[in-house]
Amino acid sequence: MLTIDDTHHLPAQDSAASQVTFQFLDGVERQIQVSPGQTILDAAKSNDIRLVHQCKTGSCGTCVAKVLCGDVRMSTERGTSLFPSEHAEGLRLTCSSFADTDCVLGLDYASTLLDEPAPALVQSVVTGKEWVAPNVVKLTLALPCDVDFEFRSGQYVRIRVPGTDAWRSYSMASSTHDLPAVTLLLRVLDEGMMSNYLRKSCAVGDELELEGPYGTFYWRPSKAAHILIAGGTGLAPMLAMLDDISVLSGKKPKVLLSFGCATADNLFCLDELDVRAALLPNLALRVSVSSPDGTYGGLVGNPVSVIAAEDIVDPETVAYLCGPPAMIESARRHLEDIGVKRDNIHAEQFSASAE
Repeated sequence: MLTIDDTHHLPAQDSAASQVTFQFLDGVERQIQVSPGQTILDAAKSNDIRLVHQCKTGSCGTCVAKVLCGDVRMSTERGTSLFPSEHAEGLRLTCSSFADTDCVLGLDYASTLLDEPAPALVQSVVTGKEWVAPNVVKLTLALPCDVDFEFRSGQYVRIRVPGTDAWRSYSMASSTHDLPAVTLLLRVLDEGMMSNYLRKSCAVGDELELEGPYGTFYWRPSKAAHILIAGGTGLAPMLAMLDDISVLSGKKPKVLLSFGCATADNLFCLDELDVRAALLPNLALRVSVSSPDGTYGGLVGNPVSVIAAEDIVDPETVAYLCGPPAMIESARRHLEDIGVKRDNIHAEQFSASAE
């Protein structure tokens, strides 16, 4: 986690409450008063304004908002998932932020998003387990048929590690068209609670507690050109988005999917990508390896570096990024440099749990 250390964690000295205005993506505005020392998320909750959030510790980045005007300070008592560059651009996590002055915060989702069904807590059953790479497991789960589990492609779920109180978050690689089945792509580490379970005991028939959906990273229907950049298991939400694009009515947008791993043996789901390319004539695939061995004959690079300025032919191009934090930061800078509008870039970053 990265810590924003150019702020102070002490409450503002001014004892007066500050007015915070939330501007949602659909143009709706809501205003609240935030007391000194009170986080913006807590103040919103006490005023019955629902903001998207999940961990409430600053680690997941779900509650991000953009400061449009005013002074909003983030706590330095905890690490956060924000990059220093994102902080400099005005992004703040409402669970860890304080309003020092009247301010306006922009939210990258509609005010009606939370009118959709709340996250469900269900018992799922493992119906498929496949090692698609030496360090990646494709897990297929069956949800109860009587559960209303609606979600948007790109969102994630939480899974409880069997026998523990630990939860892990994973983007879904399937769309609502596949329900009641949900597919996940899980990176397996040398050590880790979920990794050890997957490696040592996970089997078809196991029951796993699942909660979701969560997240504001999801596909927004658009006929503009799309750039999808996926690092490793960041491919999961991209597969779901491609499935939604394939059933979009009318002319399909042009899509460039750039997917990369460190080595050729770490690549996975290439057959599934080929199937989607057959269904989507406007889909171009760019698969790369950053550290090839002597037998590799494909594209060398990473999923960001292989995107060039000539790939941006539509001024309204939208981009979706999913992968490790360093890749996300690099991709944001690179895409802006070659002409993608900042507001058209949507990202979901992940990092391995230390446990």
